[in-house]
Amino acid sequence: MTCFASPQDIEWGKGKHPVCIKGVDVFAVYMFKDDKLKLLKYTESVEVSLEPFSCELLTVSPVVILPRKSIQFAPIGLVNMLNSGGSIMSLEFDQQENLARIGVRGHGEMRVFASEKPESVKIDGESVEFDYVDRTVRLQVSWPCSSRLSVVEYLF
Repeated sequence: MTCFASPQDIEWGKGKHPVCIKGVDVFAVYMFKDDKLKLLKYTESVEVSLEPFSCELLTVSPVVILPRKSIQFAPIGLVNMLNSGGSIMSLEFDQQENLARIGVRGHGEMRVFASEKPESVKIDGESVEFDYVDRTVRLQVSWPCSSRLSVVEYLF
């Protein structure tokens, strides 16, 4: 079976937490089974082909531009979870510092799309190692000792 999926298929303004996409030109689309990240405009689509008894999950995230260095950024989440974007509890941008701050619940491999490699990445204030492959930042988030969120900061 083959179908097409597009950012315009998503009801961005509905639900418990509507997402404003005004001014967003590009969306990062992570394909769970294929482990691929694609960039799509609002009206573009990606072809999804499924074998019998298989599935594919797409995480679609608006790409935000950090203005000081014109860096494109979009969180994907913990990719070891079926609902990778569901691990993201908060998202803040500090335009002055060129910093993205994400509150994450859970543990595993965290990924974000970034058009440039970050200068540093911190989890709960501590610098951590990360990989930057194909415009994707990858790092491991450990399970915190409490029920609080892990705060991941990306400095560009």
